[in-house]
Amino acid sequence: MAIEIRGEKSMFTDVTLKSFMRAWKIIFSLLTICGVNSVYGIEKPKGDYLALFWNLENFIDTRFEPGEEDGEFSSMGTRRWGWRRFAKKRDGIAKVLIDIGSRNGPSPGFPVLAGFAEVENRYVLNQLIYETPLAFAGYRIIHRDSPDRRGIDVALLYRKEYYKPIKNTYIDISKHISIQMTSGFEKGKDSLRPERYTTREILYSKGVLHDLDTIHLFVNHWPSKYGGEKASAQYRVAAADALISLCDSILKENSKANLLIMGDFNDTPDSDVIMGFVERAGLVKPFIKRGEGTIKYEGGWEQIDMFIVSKNLMDKREPISVSDDCFEIFDPGYLLERDRNYTGKRPKRTYLGPRYNGGLSDHLPVVLKIERNW
Repeated sequence: MAIEIRGEKSMFTDVTLKSFMRAWKIIFSLLTICGVNSVYGIEKPKGDYLALFWNLENFIDTRFEPGEEDGEFSSMGTRRWGWRRFAKKRDGIAKVLIDIGSRNGPSPGFPVLAGFAEVENRYVLNQLIYETPLAFAGYRIIHRDSPDRRGIDVALLYRKEYYKPIKNTYIDISKHISIQMTSGFEKGKDSLRPERYTTREILYSKGVLHDLDTIHLFVNHWPSKYGGEKASAQYRVAAADALISLCDSILKENSKANLLIMGDFNDTPDSDVIMGFVERAGLVKPFIKRGEGTIKYEGGWEQIDMFIVSKNLMDKREPISVSDDCFEIFDPGYLLERDRNYTGKRPKRTYLGPRYNGGLSDHLPVVLKIERNW
């Protein structure tokens, strides 16, 4: 049994989301009472496995956290970020995951792996997996608070029935970056002081996918182009260097290791930073959809959210594999709105500047189907 929820703008309302939540809870409760072994009556699915990555654009709770730059995201802050707005975003994210998973995967309705960027803390993730229909998927969380000055982190959700973590760790990009920042004038002279550049960590998880094969997962959110593309490139290069070091050690130990690297890289696949990273790490080129993108910048679509894999994961003779046909950018109508400044559509953001817009993110999710060959 599958439930198809078509993405139209009219569907993305508080009333619809509440009805959607109630319907799912009733269906799953009935299936549980009837003693069905899985939510769709499938004991050990033999299908493929879906992985997704999505920058959630400020998935932040409503509480003010001293020391973090999120004061505007609180009920008393400038953005009036209260419970109703948070819950709408939380439920909308859950709907997207269910819509993606309902079309494919071992258990329709839920991707097996979901990497996120711009989540504030474990609380918002707990809200997502326990207070929405995702509660029936058996998700578990890999996350820790990062040193990012905005207080946003990366995270990984996995379905415990299909993915068994062996090792989880984090790569601190900030350790690889040293910059000088101007602190102001002191006695009529420029005062320069060294300041540690703090940003998100890279999440690394090694585990076994459905008892088939070991897979190495990396969730990234590389430094942005704030301050200019050329000036900021050094920070993304530092992130690439940190990631290459770990990829090299894994591939030296096992040349046939399955590496699945996902994230918001804040650079396009054809940029010097990304092409240099792929070549130096000995990986396969990023998966792309020509003419499409995950963000819209100055009227043009750009794909800065992507998957990059090792060569072995492209081999269909192995237990699991991926191919170009396995990749897509998920862009239903309810994640988009009319671009009022340019032509066509654009992602529907939660805020447009200080004004509440009611959308979910300025990024679109990317999805990769991991095929089961054995």
